[in-house]
Amino acid sequence: TFADAQAKGRRTTQFFDIMASRGVYHDGWFAGVAGPRTPWVPGLPKGIAEWSPDKDTWELYNIDEDWSEANDLAAQMPEKVEQLKNLFLIESTRNLNLPIGGGLWSVLYHPEDAPSSPYTEWTFDGAMTRMPELTAPKLGNRASVVTVEAVVPDNANGVIYSLGAFSGGLTCYLLDGVLCFEHNLFEIERTTIRAKEKLPTGKVTIEVTTILAAAKPGSPLNISLKANGTVMAEGQVPRSAPLMFTVNDCLDFGIDLGSPVSVDYYDKAPFAFNGTLGRSTIKYLK
Repeated sequence: TFADAQAKGRRTTQFFDIMASRGVYHDGWFAGVAGPRTPWVPGLPKGIAEWSPDKDTWELYNIDEDWSEANDLAAQMPEKVEQLKNLFLIESTRNLNLPIGGGLWSVLYHPEDAPSSPYTEWTFDGAMTRMPELTAPKLGNRASVVTVEAVVPDNANGVIYSLGAFSGGLTCYLLDGVLCFEHNLFEIERTTIRAKEKLPTGKVTIEVTTILAAAKPGSPLNISLKANGTVMAEGQVPRSAPLMFTVNDCLDFGIDLGSPVSVDYYDKAPFAFNGTLGRSTIKYLK
């Protein structure tokens, strides 16, 4: 198109389906439908129990003449709509996309069925970085205990471990020797739990225990912070992320790479721990 503004497009057919919000483009025409879920509205979509993709109302646009999709032609051209709907089903079948709305199963109803690691226990030595969240322990929605052996200097600062990103995640860190934990629910609700006293210096075993307050998706989380077996702070996260925080950020020990989970150290990112990390273990609790 740089050399010839009138060049014909080479991608003549494309389709997409994101949790039943779906559409298909073909030879200058686009037909699509908004699915039952509005991404920024929390909770179950209204009427989801009765929803069926067969009942959705499709829209139709002539992209060559109406690239901003301002003029819906579906009512005027029902045959064209049916043609593109059939093409959508063909492309969905060919690309193993069926059933329509299948992705809603784990997001709305059964987070336990989402892709996850088969492990229930992990051991890391020293600093460990960039373990993708999809393969990392589910610290935000599973009962677990994280145990970290560390050598803590005076007025220690830095991240002990973090999962996720500024858009959503959790992190355990030290601010001037004070042990802190923050749960960031997609920037909508941040919960910070802080110890009232500084950690002892030298060899310290830090434990962060997470217990689900209820057996349901989005359950509150009861958090306990310990140092050498002594409870330093306790608190409750009102709501947890039922599925995951991100699909593109990671679990780090000793630093928070990517985007920083907490506003407490946003300007200090990646906020590497200025002490020394030894062995860390993560165990799911039954």
